[in-house]
Amino acid sequence: MRIRVDDIPESGRVLHYHWDRNRLKDFMPPNDPFEMETLQPVSVDLEIHKGADHVRIRGSFSARFQLQCHRCLDPYPWQLLQDVDTLLLVEKDLPDEEEVELEPEDLEVEFFDGEEIDIDRLVAEEVFLALPFRALCSEECRGLCPGCGANLNRETCRCSKSDKESPFQALERLRSQWSK
Repeated sequence: MRIRVDDIPESGRVLHYHWDRNRLKDFMPPNDPFEMETLQPVSVDLEIHKGADHVRIRGSFSARFQLQCHRCLDPYPWQLLQDVDTLLLVEKDLPDEEEVELEPEDLEVEFFDGEEIDIDRLVAEEVFLALPFRALCSEECRGLCPGCGANLNRETCRCSKSDKESPFQALERLRSQWSK
């Protein structure tokens, strides 16, 4: 959804809409390795207000996704409830210097061309930024056995005791050879 800045009334504009389940995939690169399925469509509630030299977008969005646990590789549901408060500045207001040191408040600013705002791109960005860095089905997830691949949350390791060679066994063999 694109909104022309000139079409935003002085009182602001309120948006309430839902994405279908596949809309977020339009913003993902092809063959994206992050396994994510939309279980509940993204629900967007935003208020857009314009000032003389900026546009402020406030609101929230929610969705429910199925993510893949990074430890055990099992799928699990994940609920997203995200508030958004974004300040948009016109790109032409950027300084001409090549390098600028950013202040913490500068990180909360987005830029646009001055005529149109791509709301869907902003929402998709916020969704991707809200995703967990390491998706875990639970903090107690034990993951997979590196030897036999057993999911340690559901079953015991199938490795035999001799398969679990200690990294110090090689040193023990060296020590026994030297002591002879």
